[in-house]
Formats: sequence, C-alpha cells, structure tokens
Amino acid sequence: MKISSLMTFILAFTSLLYAQEGSVSKIILNHENEGAELVKALNHSSPFLLNDERIKILKSVETFSDPYSDQPFKNYMSKTRAEAEELERTVPIFYAFRAAFDKVLHEVKTVKVDKGTAKVWLLYNMGFVVKTPSGCFGIDLHHRIAEDLEPYLDFLCITHNHGDHANKKLMQAMNSKGKPILSNFYNEDSQYMSQVPTTYKVGNVTIRTDISDHLLDPNLPNFVTIYRIDCGDDTNNFSLLHCGDSGFNPAHFTKVQGKVDMVVLRWGAERENNILGTGDGQVQTKYTILSHLLEMAHKPYPKGQASITQTLKHLPHVKCENVIIPFWGEMMTWKNGRLE
Repeated sequence: MKISSLMTFILAFTSLLYAQEGSVSKIILNHENEGAELVKALNHSSPFLLNDERIKILKSVETFSDPYSDQPFKNYMSKTRAEAEELERTVPIFYAFRAAFDKVLHEVKTVKVDKGTAKVWLLYNMGFVVKTPSGCFGIDLHHRIAEDLEPYLDFLCITHNHGDHANKKLMQAMNSKGKPILSNFYNEDSQYMSQVPTTYKVGNVTIRTDISDHLLDPNLPNFVTIYRIDCGDDTNNFSLLHCGDSGFNPAHFTKVQGKVDMVVLRWGAERENNILGTGDGQVQTKYTILSHLLEMAHKPYPKGQASITQTLKHLPHVKCENVIIPFWGEMMTWKNGRLE
C-alpha cells in the first residue's frame, strides 16, 4: 500500500524545553502569528492519513507561502539575523521556516543513533541531513543560517551550483575546518571536486556519483551530480540516492543504478519515473521521497515553485510502493530494513 507522509513543522510545547542557544527560544516561545495555529493543527493530524482535514491544512501552508516567495523571500534571506528574526516572529511562513531549522539543529546535536540504524532529516527544499552511529553529513543543505550546522557535519554533498542547493556560508564554514565538500564546481576543495563520475570514501560512508543535465536544459548538459551514498555496516548498510535537479534520463544514472533503500526525487513528475525500474540506468527502491516543495526563492507555481497541491496530484503515479512527502524539519528513522 502506498504511504504518503506529510510532516508537521513541529513546534510542540515539548520543543520549548530544549536547551538551545541565542535567540532560538525567543522565536519558538512566540505563538502570536497564524503559523503557530497551523503548526498545532498539523501536530494533531496523522502523517500517514492524507484525509480531507490534512489536505486543508497543507493548502493553508501554500496560502502562507505564496505572498512571501521570490523577491520578498530573497530580501528576508539577505537580512541581518536580528532583522530576520523579527520577521520570523511575525510572518507565518518564515516562522515555520526558522522553527524547522531549530528542530533539525537540536535533534542532530542530541539524538542518539543506535547501531544498525540511521536518522534522516529534511531541512528545506532538497536539503537532507543524515546521521549514523559513526558520523553525520548533509546533502544540498540551504537555509538562512545553514552555517550553524557545520560543527555537526563531517562532510557535505552538493548536487549543483544553484543557490537553493549550494549555500555559500555553509561551504565556507566547512572549508575553513578542512571538512570535505563534494561537488562539481567548488574549486576551494579540489580533492573532492569532480565533473565526471567518481567514487569517494569518507569515514564509513562510500559515495558513488554520476553526472546529469539540469532538468533537461540543453544549456546545462553536465550540471548536476547525482549521489548514491552507502552509509556503512554500522547502519545495516542503509543506502540512498539523491537526484538533485537532474533530468531523470537513465543514461545519466548508469554509475549509480541498482538496488537502493531510499531515492530522493523532486516532486514526482512523470519523467521522474524514468529511473525507477530494473533496466539499465534504473534503480529499485523500497522508498521514494518527494521534495523540493515550496522553494520560496522561486515564483509560486506554475512559474517555478513545486507546489504541495501539484505534488499531491503526482503522488498516485509514482512507481514505488512507498512514497513519502516529508516537509521541513521532519525526521525519518531507518531501522530493521524500513523507514519509520
């Protein structure tokens, strides 16, 4: 049976008790804007029950995001911390955006990962943090304060050089500490920069890559690195494939094909199914993750942004038994051969 999982933004009152630094508590304690009410509603709905009530709540998220996408969002991202935090206290979608970061940061710092398991968080857009018993890494992490994650990351993978996937401040912070940054463009870390399919080993983690076009754009034919990441025996060999903004042409997946536990697609559009199967350049997976939702530096759907409404329409047509649509801040656990 197909599973559809939409996360809560999670600002439950238990989060208020977390010992966090700086202004985090000020933001979480402020429940004066409509974002807090939305969070409460999401927390009382089931991530595995996509009923009318939950769909109504999710459409409210789009209602909050639409007026603050594109240029207003870019303006917010460029503000000082103090200026941005004032917006986070008063603007519902920015409130949720920041709260999701605070949740992920706290959990990455404090959640213990048992042997044979792995923890996977969606931060924002296509940005994921993966924590294993022996390490922690990020893929396409982007947020206004993404650099605050640096102390807890061992390495960073970046699929391509677009701002919603490649965060300059986080890259600088990682590089200043000598931590690997895997990419096809970041010359400051030449050891891990490659524009051809490559294999890397970082700690217990093995990474294989392939190179793809960007969303079938003929002007960007070799722009996206696809990452197949095998997290090691201390996770019971949990593996994931992150496709970034690829064009999903199987010819660009031959170096990463085969069985994999979890695949990160974009938003479930028809062409994304091209890589799901048993043929050459295809993968067989237990779980498909849809992402890239409400990337607010893009104009609202249909002018660039991947909407929740349209993703829900794609959902039944994704050729995978278990399809999950996480939202900002959600944590998933790999345990006993399944995500839960």
